[in-house]
Amino acid sequence: LNPNDATLSDSKVATFSVVIPTYNESGNILRLITEIEKNLPTSQFTEIIIVDDNSPDGTGKLVENYIDKQENNAKKDSSADSNSKNCRVKIVNRTVKNGLIPAILDGVKQSSGTNILIMDADFSHPPEVVPKIMHELALNPNSIVIGSRYIEGGKVVGWPQRRKILSKGASTLARLGLNVKRVKDPMSGFFALPRELLQNISIDTKGYKILLEILVKNKEIPIKEIPYTFT
Repeated sequence: LNPNDATLSDSKVATFSVVIPTYNESGNILRLITEIEKNLPTSQFTEIIIVDDNSPDGTGKLVENYIDKQENNAKKDSSADSNSKNCRVKIVNRTVKNGLIPAILDGVKQSSGTNILIMDADFSHPPEVVPKIMHELALNPNSIVIGSRYIEGGKVVGWPQRRKILSKGASTLARLGLNVKRVKDPMSGFFALPRELLQNISIDTKGYKILLEILVKNKEIPIKEIPYTFT
């Protein structure tokens, strides 16, 4: 997870790397990228890393075309200062679909950010909350900031009652069984943390809940939860 291993189009090191794993998200991905870009703070340089698991619907190709178009537009506009752009987009194309956590870790390896923010590509994690999470981590740089469905102000919409109960029950079991009681939403897939925190642990899980493993292995790290609406 060393940023020196990243293969980047330029030498800029990002304050934040937003890592987004994708599989068959062609209907969402370009709108998501533009919404994130629109909401990003202008005061820091951010990179968006799309990690595509060889989606048969052409998600990866759409992102490649988007990057090419952005680069061509920048070249055509001779008056534009390329160093002033506060964001870049990168695509990581994986040839084998072998799980969400390996995809996330591949994205982190190809990133340069001092901080890592992880989110989903289907708009269940709202882009307008991204700068709030970034701001909170900037205020508390040695912490984990979690987008939470289960603190005051957070909620879930669009799920049947049965699924809501199962999700809340799984979170409760994780909190009690794995001794992460201080976190209301340990199963969240929307969170940010310093890169060095990931560098200092070994991720063994091959499933879906990377945050849960991070929390179990970093029980002393400060936690801040930001409410959001999971759709």
